[in-house]
Amino acid sequence: MSIEIKFDEAARRIFVFDEVYSERAAREQAEKRKLGAFGTVARVQSLIAGGPKPETVSLSKSELRFEPFWLVSARRSVDYTCQVEYTVGIDNAHAQRVQIGSFATEVAARGSKRQIVVPAVETCHRKIDFSTHLDGLKREIRASTLEAYVRNYKAQDVEAMAADNAVESLVSIASVIQIATSRLTGEAIAAHEIAHDELLIDKLYLYWRPVFAFEYVWTANGRTGVIEIDGLTGDGIANGQWFKDKLQRVMTREMLIEVSSEVANAVVPGTGVAVKLIDRML
Repeated sequence: MSIEIKFDEAARRIFVFDEVYSERAAREQAEKRKLGAFGTVARVQSLIAGGPKPETVSLSKSELRFEPFWLVSARRSVDYTCQVEYTVGIDNAHAQRVQIGSFATEVAARGSKRQIVVPAVETCHRKIDFSTHLDGLKREIRASTLEAYVRNYKAQDVEAMAADNAVESLVSIASVIQIATSRLTGEAIAAHEIAHDELLIDKLYLYWRPVFAFEYVWTANGRTGVIEIDGLTGDGIANGQWFKDKLQRVMTREMLIEVSSEVANAVVPGTGVAVKLIDRML
């Protein structure tokens, strides 16, 4: 039985958040936290001789970058039948045999109860939902944290991400679709026969959020460290990272549509179930 993968008409979109914190405010926050750029041990050492001091740590470079994360939401709808047996109690103490239409069966005694077992076929419809947020740089950022960005801050719906300071997503479109399809097709369906199996992806969104990065140099030993300031919340991350891999080309919504269509028209990983793509947009 093949699974039809469909995309909602507005399933694939690109969003870019506007920074809430200015570069100046972010720099002020980074200056307050700069000793943390070299790790917890160095921060503790700053209290004693030999550790970094504010006067021995200087800013070497800074940037506003846009970091990617994904939102994928999908629903699997299955029409199927189940072969079951209904146990029906018989109140008439004198009944020996029961006929229902063309079906007839003997009444059986089960202790003090009298009953019959009726075979039946149930026609069923089941819906299974899946939704998650995924950090595009494969870090252990909670989905709830990324969800809060979407819920609390404004993002522009754009046709393309052309900023040269956007970080390349390490999580591919293929991985995002496979996560959703694997999770949904991995749900067991207790069916005798499946009449129709459809998976609708209603959200495949790629977000970019602003992050200010400040690289500091500990002049005493030449070590470098990075402080990150969230451009939306203003939260700081000590001992951060400097991402060198930026987008090599403009990421457009059309590219998102084309690549996701190619990926979906494949086999769902680990299931052996053939996938038939029906794309409403194409």
